[in-house]
Order: sequence, then C-alpha cells, then structure tokens
Amino acid sequence: MYTDDITAEVQAIKQAILDYYHEGHAKHDAKYYEPILHPDWRFMILDESGQPRIITRDEYLLFYDPKDRNPDLEWETEFYSVDVTGNFASVKLRIECQTVRYIDYFHMMKIDGTWWIVHKMSHGENKAG
Repeated sequence: MYTDDITAEVQAIKQAILDYYHEGHAKHDAKYYEPILHPDWRFMILDESGQPRIITRDEYLLFYDPKDRNPDLEWETEFYSVDVTGNFASVKLRIECQTVRYIDYFHMMKIDGTWWIVHKMSHGENKAG
C-alpha cells in the first residue's frame, strides 16, 4: 500500500468509528454498533477478580437501550493510534464522558470494502469520586 492509500484507510477507519461506535455510546443505542461490530466480534475484559471475561456481540448490544440514555452526558472520542497493514488495522482510542473514561484497543478487518471491529479490549475508569 502506498502512503496515500494508508492515509485514506486511516481516515475511513476513524470515520466509521465516529459514525457508529462513538454514536452508539452517545445515543446509547445498539443499532449504531451493528454496522461496525462484526458478527463474530469479541470483547475481552478483566472481571472483578482480575480474570479474563469474553463478551459476545449479542451480549454487548443488550447493554445499549436508547430508553436508558442519559442526554446530559457528552461523549468525546480521541484517537491515539491507527495502524494499518493491508486489510488489517489496530486502533487505540479514548472515549469518555463526565462519568467514565475508557481506553479501547480494537483489532479491525476490512471485509468486502467495510472496516469491521472484530476484537476489543478496554480499560475503564469511573470518574465520579
């Protein structure tokens, strides 16, 4: 890939994340995640005892019901890095609002012209004292 091609792919990845992942958080609505979370997507976190826990896409989507949205929350997304090699990418970003801050790590794949998040790991912190 040439530099211009990589720059275009980085921009496409960032836009997809802002349009779907960021908006899913901001609107607290699962429908925004569907175009970016691959059906085989997995989310790995550490549970309360420090052990790995894997959350499936279907389980994750259940967390987001627009009826539970807090309209006072203002979400912000900042990209720390986007590394592209061919049809694969690794992304590190910060997404936060007044109450929580997450540092997310994504592995992405470009399949049939669409960038999909296939794997996520996340570190979260509550900001409220």
